[in-house]
Amino acid sequence: MQKLNGKLLWSIIGISVLSATAGLMTATGQQAAVLNSGDRPISEAQVREKLQSEGWSNVQIVQDGKYFRVTGYRYGKTEKLAVDSQTGRLRANDDDDDDDD
Repeated sequence: MQKLNGKLLWSIIGISVLSATAGLMTATGQQAAVLNSGDRPISEAQVREKLQSEGWSNVQIVQDGKYFRVTGYRYGKTEKLAVDSQTGRLRANDDDDDDDD
């Protein structure tokens, strides 16, 4: 009986680990956050308005190809992000790497 309980315990642990791994993979594979609804173009003014409504201040925006590069203050810290002007999606990693532009 103890062997059966041990196998059951290891099976439950294995299933839990697989579920957690699948959840992490799904979470990291999700699409980037969107500033506007509907995957449609967004203007510089809309980006500024949206970020200011979310507590950003001193928002500075520079057009860089199809992206808006944004710098501003939020919660007392300097924040940076890039917004795709064609879709309104936040770029997953604003690392100034232009390989995918």
